[in-house]
Amino acid sequence: MFMKRACNLGLFHGVNLPNSGPCISHLCYADDILFLGEWSEHNLMALIRLFRWLSLITGLKINCSKSTIYGVGVSDAEVSSFAKMANCGYGSFPFIHLRIPIGVNMKREKFWKPMLDKISAKLSKWKARHLSFAGRMTLAKSVLGRIPSYYLSIFAAPKGIIQKMDKIRRDFVWGISDSGRKMRWIRWEYMMKAKKLGGMGLGGIRNFNLAMLSKWWWRFLSNPNELWVLVVGAIHKGKAISIPPDIPVKKSIPGLWKDIALVEYAMHKEGIYLKDKLERIGNIWIWKSDDYGGYSVKQVRFDLDKANEDPVLNRPIFSWNCWAPPKANFLLWRSLIGRIASKDGLIRRGLSFIDGSCSRCGLGLEDQDHIFSGCLWARSIWWNILRWLRISFPVEIVKISDMLDFINNQPGGVKWKRVVYTVVLATVWRIWKARNEMTFEARFIPVTVSVNLIKEDAYLC
Repeated sequence: MFMKRACNLGLFHGVNLPNSGPCISHLCYADDILFLGEWSEHNLMALIRLFRWLSLITGLKINCSKSTIYGVGVSDAEVSSFAKMANCGYGSFPFIHLRIPIGVNMKREKFWKPMLDKISAKLSKWKARHLSFAGRMTLAKSVLGRIPSYYLSIFAAPKGIIQKMDKIRRDFVWGISDSGRKMRWIRWEYMMKAKKLGGMGLGGIRNFNLAMLSKWWWRFLSNPNELWVLVVGAIHKGKAISIPPDIPVKKSIPGLWKDIALVEYAMHKEGIYLKDKLERIGNIWIWKSDDYGGYSVKQVRFDLDKANEDPVLNRPIFSWNCWAPPKANFLLWRSLIGRIASKDGLIRRGLSFIDGSCSRCGLGLEDQDHIFSGCLWARSIWWNILRWLRISFPVEIVKISDMLDFINNQPGGVKWKRVVYTVVLATVWRIWKARNEMTFEARFIPVTVSVNLIKEDAYLC
């Protein structure tokens, strides 16, 4: 109110926006204040006097040593002169405000370097060496939601930046270090896909960027009286093109809003039409597929994943179980899609010198189905575990996917099925551990020991 009254009295001249838009004199965020106004000595002296009056009235004093003055379209010498008058520092464009670069073209990759450096530091090579596959997956997923989310919620990331961020995450997940490159077992696109669609839910950076930017559409439509909406509307009125549902944008004006408004065209290529997804019910705009009748970035990302689902993959849908540890979930998922380091898998990837027979029974080629359900010792473990669960053992089943379907189709309530599924995950994990002990350590783990360990794991979960 203090600044608004000063502007109404003509003591301070703010920035008058076109098309009957609001007059902007200041913006506040927490304890940061940004004053905007006409570049004139009169305006500067008026602002200095206003600071003095505010100090006399409230007892609060402006810390000039922490204040900086910037000029748009004026020489550095003139900015320096005004700074001396205000007894504060002066700066030039570009600069950082609230961790956002101001006055730069974010389509140029060099301005994304600080963010890339932070991601590289979080997903460093030494961390990759000391974390399990499940740990690397968890950290790679959390980094996407933390470090770049601020940038990706405002700027449309260049294609090259998205590729570099993906490379950092991909190398970290697969444990690539200076000592060598580990074998990549799964297509990266499949790793990023949502868990409900059979992926591992790492999340695609491009889809995340599009979803974060599209949220500004919903905010623009849902909050017509907010200051930023009035500012955008005033600047982009006139000959602006109106993208349904009524998002104004002038293509001749570069900047954030142009990228946000034109995100619709990028989403069209992915199979999502914003005008069909956004619907007005009363005064509240909603995203049609959102279960809660609102808008969520998570739902938009899921819709983008679903629109780009590859029917050729024909992968079984994996059900994630939060009662079991991530390592067990990842192992079962990889076994269902045939992407584990079995002897057969290694031979098919060029390691022909390996003896492909099973290390435990020696009766067949060791692929994922033989390890988890076809091997004599694995079947003995399943027989004991299913008997413990009071489920008849399916003698004819030799594939892990068929074993999982058989168990999931057993009668029982939702909670009971979840308990049984947790036991299944524990069983798969212990069979894998027993196989590795025999393959790499030549140490045989008896069936009874594995069964007891599975029961302990299930109780702990």
